[in-house]
Amino acid sequence: MTDVLAPRFEPLDEALLVDPYPTYAFYRDREPVHWGMPAIEGLPGSWYVFSYQENAAVLSDAATYASNPASAGIEGHIPEAFRPMAAIFQRFLGGIDAPNHRRLRSIMAKAFTPRRIEAMRPRIESITAACLDRAMDRGDGTFDVVTDLAFPIPMSVVGDALGVVPDDWPLFQGWASDITHAFDHAADPEAAGRGGQAVQAMFDYLAARLAERRSRPGDDLLSAMVAAADDDGQPMEEFDAIAIACELGFAGHETTTNSVAKSVLGLMDQRDQWEALCSASEATWDVAVEELLRWTTPVQRQRWRWTTVDTELAGRTIAAATSVVCVLGAANRDPRLFADPDRIDFTRAKPRHLTFGVGEHFCLGSTLARLELRTALSQLTRRCPELRLAQPPEEIEWHPNFSLPGPRSVRVRVAP
Repeated sequence: MTDVLAPRFEPLDEALLVDPYPTYAFYRDREPVHWGMPAIEGLPGSWYVFSYQENAAVLSDAATYASNPASAGIEGHIPEAFRPMAAIFQRFLGGIDAPNHRRLRSIMAKAFTPRRIEAMRPRIESITAACLDRAMDRGDGTFDVVTDLAFPIPMSVVGDALGVVPDDWPLFQGWASDITHAFDHAADPEAAGRGGQAVQAMFDYLAARLAERRSRPGDDLLSAMVAAADDDGQPMEEFDAIAIACELGFAGHETTTNSVAKSVLGLMDQRDQWEALCSASEATWDVAVEELLRWTTPVQRQRWRWTTVDTELAGRTIAAATSVVCVLGAANRDPRLFADPDRIDFTRAKPRHLTFGVGEHFCLGSTLARLELRTALSQLTRRCPELRLAQPPEEIEWHPNFSLPGPRSVRVRVAP
């Protein structure tokens, strides 16, 4: 299909889990738009986009690069094993194309307002303080950033929003793990089967919560979703409402968990930036959150996009009905946009990261994600300024998740 200048990129290369950035740099320098190994088995290959400029171009052009393969007339490209999962997965807000996407997003925007998110601030601050209290009250001077802080904060918020009780948090954690594993291994019948069962179980759970909100509405996001309607006064269909609730339940905690945990790892390694954050002004905090979102890039690569027409990108001719994958982690470390990109730098002027995407599918939960990350780190720096890793970085185990890689555990010590 093209003259290959570099070995074909392998999206399931184990080296991509802990430190993918040397690999990204290799391809970004040689082929910013590269024909690599297929993102989905059964395809001849997929185009991977490594540069910032070309990632932004793809994300901004939803008409050419569709989220749903049906929009490109190639729904048959979805592997048979993955189709039961795709039936719900493709009804996530991130998997829908215009005009339905525009209508459903407008409904969600009415439910997911900045005012509603700002009203969550005291609750998020209280959750964070309680998490740190419990972690530090154990008395041994150590705790796990992931299980004691980074996971319970967003899961509590998701629970408040969707009616998920704390006893059921492990269910969502397990379901999310199976869904992301299936996404990475879409043609593997065993992985796809577990993913399909997980997304269906989450769907059924949230369908019951939605039914409760219809009969007894409250002051939560799920109730607001039930009540909201589009500009023509039409509410969401039941299936769409539950599917989008699943998307929030799936993505609403994993991304923040990873951004908090990976931020701590980076700041422990680049100690001067941790110390700068411990005494940061409000203005510095605004920049710091954006810089850490750039540096961590919780979603390393987005779901597949599908070309609806023949097109050209960075001099490469891309045929219609072809899969294209945006590698956001590579775009956010592009040295043409970010000098010394592997460095955390809180003096960067207006970081323009692509962590939340751009264009029609810009992440609706970005404001909430920023608030959760900022709250976690601000309380951590204030209460534990002498924080240190309690284990060598090379001993940290990572989830085998290539789209949303993150550490399973990050043990820290409160004092040296």
